[in-house]
Amino acid sequence: MRSVTRYQAISATLVVGIAFFLQSCVSVKPIERPVKPPAKAVLPAPVEKDEFVMAESAREAGYQEEALELYGAYLEKYPDGKDVAQALRRMGDIYYNGGEYSDALRYYERLAGDFPEYPDRPEITYRMISIYTSLGHYQASRYRALEWIKQYPADPLAGRVYNLLGLDYAALQDSEQAFFWWLRAEKETAADPRLQSEIRGRVVQIIETSDIDVLGRLLQYASGTDFVPPIYYRLATLYLEEDDFADAREAAMALVRSTPEQTWVNRGRELLERIEEGLSVKTGTFGCLLPLSGPFAPFGEEVLNGIQLGLGVFGSTGGNGPRVEILIKDTEGNPEKASAAMETLVKQEHVIGVIGPLSSKASVAAARVAEKLGVPIITLTQREGITGEGKMVFRNFLVPSREIKKIISAAVDDLGLKRFAILYPENPYGRFFMNKFWDGVEEAGAAITAVESYKPDQTDFADQIKKMTGLYYPRPASLVKKLREMKTPYELETEIEPEEPQPIIDFDAVFIPDTYQRVIMIAPQLMYYDVTDVQLIGTSVWQSPKLIEMAGKYVQGAIFPSGFFKKQKDPEVRAFVRSYEENFRTEPGILGATGYDTAGILKAVMNDFTIRTRNELRKALVAIQQYHGVTGNISFDPQGEVEKEPLILTISGRHMTVFH
Repeated sequence: MRSVTRYQAISATLVVGIAFFLQSCVSVKPIERPVKPPAKAVLPAPVEKDEFVMAESAREAGYQEEALELYGAYLEKYPDGKDVAQALRRMGDIYYNGGEYSDALRYYERLAGDFPEYPDRPEITYRMISIYTSLGHYQASRYRALEWIKQYPADPLAGRVYNLLGLDYAALQDSEQAFFWWLRAEKETAADPRLQSEIRGRVVQIIETSDIDVLGRLLQYASGTDFVPPIYYRLATLYLEEDDFADAREAAMALVRSTPEQTWVNRGRELLERIEEGLSVKTGTFGCLLPLSGPFAPFGEEVLNGIQLGLGVFGSTGGNGPRVEILIKDTEGNPEKASAAMETLVKQEHVIGVIGPLSSKASVAAARVAEKLGVPIITLTQREGITGEGKMVFRNFLVPSREIKKIISAAVDDLGLKRFAILYPENPYGRFFMNKFWDGVEEAGAAITAVESYKPDQTDFADQIKKMTGLYYPRPASLVKKLREMKTPYELETEIEPEEPQPIIDFDAVFIPDTYQRVIMIAPQLMYYDVTDVQLIGTSVWQSPKLIEMAGKYVQGAIFPSGFFKKQKDPEVRAFVRSYEENFRTEPGILGATGYDTAGILKAVMNDFTIRTRNELRKALVAIQQYHGVTGNISFDPQGEVEKEPLILTISGRHMTVFH
């Protein structure tokens, strides 16, 4: 805002306008019939009130900067005038409402210092306190606020001052004092529901982030408020996490007794159930949720085969270590049945943890029950975000985002490719991988130069390929001319008749996120339209011997990620493959290998850690590092997400091999 010394710069037009405004709109007292002055009376000279009134009129008319200049001029002209206090207040308010807190503070401090009996002093001081908080001067704000409370304990602004104290203490890392003052503020701000809601949110946040010791002290402050139940709930939950079942039970029972509110009573009872389940858990018994009937049965059976091998059921592999028992439930791939089976395994069978399910919807349903009941679950699904369901939820399966990251690294870093085309199916799988690949390529400093989609049941891809290579639409004459100019004199001389337009291939590789069955149809058509000498890139669903059998010559050198490859030289992989083939008369795939590794991980943690409770199992799973499995070296991050790198496979002749 402008300086108050610029009063002289106000235009004559503004002054005349304000004077006219005063004459027409401002009246100090009711109009009375004029009394004829005595013959020798002298008219009074202009008084200081005139300048102050002009400033007031400008402010009321919305001319805030002009009002500031007029107030400043008044203060300069009449430093001892009777409206000085009000002029200081007005100037402070204008700066305050405009967010210019340092300027506002200057005038408020002068007002408070020069006029200790000013009638609105509580509000002025409150504004000063809020300015200190806004400017980050928390110690000064805290000091002024505590003084304010002593002087004006019954003032209507008390609730707002309590709130500022809470903000100050929170900024000073004293959450207990912040909690204390926000509790008082919450009581006193009922007339402002928005502010009261904000304060309640801050109180709840402190409860949800405090440890056991702090919660015990907060409980004393919160006595008689509706914040007691969430404190007891948090206490019981933390005791459960520490496997302190006695204190957890005491806190849960206190929660139930502390409130008639049914929601909290129900939550307390659920905690008591979890505590009893924790005390009755069978430490060597795990549940297993798989689709063993219905359309997903073949996949469930393959996982189960791997689990049995991993547990040493057949005695040839995975037989060492502690005894682990598996209780199997058939989900049929149904989320409702998965939830019900999960409840049964936990509440009736008292399992310590669970493997599965496979399908996306069933995995989400089971994961939510597992989190609610406090049971670790290792899901075997590709669904992104599954571990976000809670801290008890783990995943041991190749994650699509890791597939994409690995294949882009191979293409850009190892092969030096810079330009990519994407040919994808119009279905959720295709769109997901298209977007992930596109983002990843750009993050790697490369570019996407062509993108085309096709219907999932499509068999003829001519239009998509022509669009990618500039053959679909008629070419502009300028482009035709430029292409001819690029030919050598010999090529032009030997040209017998105008040739057909040639494809313009401005990409080094084509990414096709679809099944090997669809690639068998697409790859030959790419070659038919002269899309040759480009790198073909796929996803893990390309991994099938039939791809080589039916389209081998069209996919030479193609690369794609894999979660498991049986022809590795690793002796453990070879032993697993041999045992699987001997026992089940078929070759193992990614599902069988994943089941085998998951069982192996459970045996390893039971052997390496002292595990008596479900929470101890959860901690052990997070702690395990680089478990050497047949699907890679496996760890879990703090969120339960598997950390293992996929292989990159390539096609060479009639074989799939590991890409180096």
